[in-house]
Amino acid sequence: MAHAGNNINVSIMANISNAQSSLNCRWSKLLAWLKTQGMKTGADDLLVECKETPTAGNGLFARTSCTPSSLLFAVPPQALMNIKTLKSLYPTSGPTPLTATQMISLHLYINRPHGSEDSLDPHYGPYISTLPREFDSHPLTWIVRSKSGTESGGVLLLRYLPPSVHASLVKLHDRFCQDRAVVREYLQTANSYISSKYDTHLANIDDSSASNYVWAWLNVNTRCIYYRLKASKEDPDNLTLCPILDFANHSPNGSHMTPAPSDADIWDTAPVKPIGRGFRFLSPADVSVQEGKEIFLAYGAHPNRTLFVEYGFVNKLLGEVEITDGEVDVQDVVESLILDHKSGVFVKSVLEDEGYWGDWTLYCSGESAQPSWRLITALRLYCLFVSNNTIQHNAIQPWRDVIAGKREIISDGNELAWKELLITICDVIVPKAQASLDSLKSDSAEFELLVAAAVKQRALRGDNF
Repeated sequence: MAHAGNNINVSIMANISNAQSSLNCRWSKLLAWLKTQGMKTGADDLLVECKETPTAGNGLFARTSCTPSSLLFAVPPQALMNIKTLKSLYPTSGPTPLTATQMISLHLYINRPHGSEDSLDPHYGPYISTLPREFDSHPLTWIVRSKSGTESGGVLLLRYLPPSVHASLVKLHDRFCQDRAVVREYLQTANSYISSKYDTHLANIDDSSASNYVWAWLNVNTRCIYYRLKASKEDPDNLTLCPILDFANHSPNGSHMTPAPSDADIWDTAPVKPIGRGFRFLSPADVSVQEGKEIFLAYGAHPNRTLFVEYGFVNKLLGEVEITDGEVDVQDVVESLILDHKSGVFVKSVLEDEGYWGDWTLYCSGESAQPSWRLITALRLYCLFVSNNTIQHNAIQPWRDVIAGKREIISDGNELAWKELLITICDVIVPKAQASLDSLKSDSAEFELLVAAAVKQRALRGDNF
């Protein structure tokens, strides 16, 4: 048995060594390609390097000590993958112009590496070769496989997701399907043109090739970053894939690099051209980074539900005192509560007319947890109808006065009623989250349980929200 164990250890060490060797090789090829694109990769120009981390795959680490706001690296515009740099490869004069997400995912779909080989793309091959080879642990992969009838560990996990998480995942899947349908339609009209470009016959996106498009789309959804390309700052096509940046891991804490303002943002030019110094990234502005320390990229102050659905991971919870900022969606619980009442349809119509139907959450900030204003507003109206036992428009005027800021509350009784109802809602969420925890270790369920318990505790104390 000891001899077999030694063989296993040798095998594991060999796999780790091979993976590190492969990473080093692709990193070197990436830097060589970036140099041909005009990037400076000398010791004074590139202050980061890629290494494997113990728990999060690859990461970016400081090659040398960096003072605050040091220029870590600068990627030339032509090395970025976005709707402008790809436009010449994919004519959009057909019936359906492509969005940035659709165009980038199409390019990755065409040029996905086979197995452990490098991508053969003549334009971005060395960069594409550094992207993740699979997304088996991402929930979108699970739901796509479930739609095709594939049984796997990930597919089985879907049944344990909290309702709010599952609802968000369904919305993500809808977005994915819409993009896939547009790309499929585009390929039907541009297949011959693209095939001549790549000297190959491009198969349409069907069930047999769906996994390739899932891989491509998830690379875009999880790795693209905002990059000003359009006249409007809010244009959804203002995004890009950026070499080197891809290796940075997310952390809600720690040392975060920041993108420097682009020329387009500084001068607010329109139309915007991807010119100038490219995409530049700076070390943290408030602290120095020591040599060998990992440098993170903050994905935003997202709740674990969003991080899990969009990116496939969650922030680790360290206990009730250290609940991370975020929110818990209680849409399913509150909607059922309202519509099960005899006045439910009318309550829904009023909330819809006033813009308060849906998007009801419990959220935490710092060490405090509370219901959102939208949830409080909906519960106040519901309790008003329950207490009056009537359906009349004139009965809701006190509620309208509250949302208009003309009065603080409807009545003391109404305040007591909606807070008691809030406790009931928390009592529904807590056991559901606990059941998910008992069936499957889930940080998302743990988060829902902790926030709901904290909100309930505050409501029982009579705290003001």
